[in-house]
Amino acid sequence: MSDGSTTEFRDNWVTREEAEYSHFTKGEPKNQIQLAFRNHWETWNQIFPELQNGGKVLEVGSGRGTLSMYFSQHGWDTTILDIVPEVLESAKSQFDSQGLTVETIVADCMKMPLPENSFDVVFSIGLLEHFSNPEDVLREQVRVLVPGGLLVSYVVPEPAGECIQHSYDWINDLLRSLLADSGQVRTQAPKAEVFRSDFRAPLYESILSDFGCQGVGSSGTYPLPMISWSTDFPFTLLPPEAEEVLMVKLRDLLSKREAAGAAHPWLCEEEEGQAFLVWARK
Repeated sequence: MSDGSTTEFRDNWVTREEAEYSHFTKGEPKNQIQLAFRNHWETWNQIFPELQNGGKVLEVGSGRGTLSMYFSQHGWDTTILDIVPEVLESAKSQFDSQGLTVETIVADCMKMPLPENSFDVVFSIGLLEHFSNPEDVLREQVRVLVPGGLLVSYVVPEPAGECIQHSYDWINDLLRSLLADSGQVRTQAPKAEVFRSDFRAPLYESILSDFGCQGVGSSGTYPLPMISWSTDFPFTLLPPEAEEVLMVKLRDLLSKREAAGAAHPWLCEEEEGQAFLVWARK
């Protein structure tokens, strides 16, 4: 298992049916991952005013590029970059199926073939935690960002003890046992393990501050459990009927957070959420 986990990610993308899921929807979300990405997009628009302006956006280590599909839908000049060609072929197909435009670039995120000061927004989803030295990855992202541009990193570390997921692990264990015994879990190649650090937001904030970035900040995010017999990348959804029932519960949890006074129900304490955001401006 290598730092960056390029081989492992490629193996999972080309062998897992889940890699073909589309997590983007123009309608109402029908499953927990569509709900998550819709909330990512809506919350980012609330806390980052410049997302209302449009411009050029780059997603680094894009995978299927789900959040970039929302940028494209809202008029952004959208580029996605990943080191695995098969990933970008799948992503391009999903953009095309929704009538959305995107430029794809096959490249290493630490050596991007892009000029300095090229993009108004640069972001990544689930990338930085796969590097033991995230400084090199962030340096490249800052390099291609225009002065005053926004950098956002969505990081999924090894979960802390307070993470909401731990309260629901028993449900996932039960699902795994019951579905395996019933034969409802289709046999696929085992998922390759990927390197994942346990670095927390202060480390990334320190790196960006050392680069001279301004307005550096962070927040926990995704304060909901993931319910599945297989939550490792790529995430395995429940059958549609079960996802429909689960959506009612998850929306109720978000409504309760809002009723309790959360300004942004999709944000939370870092230790509580499935992930955290780190942001800065060049």
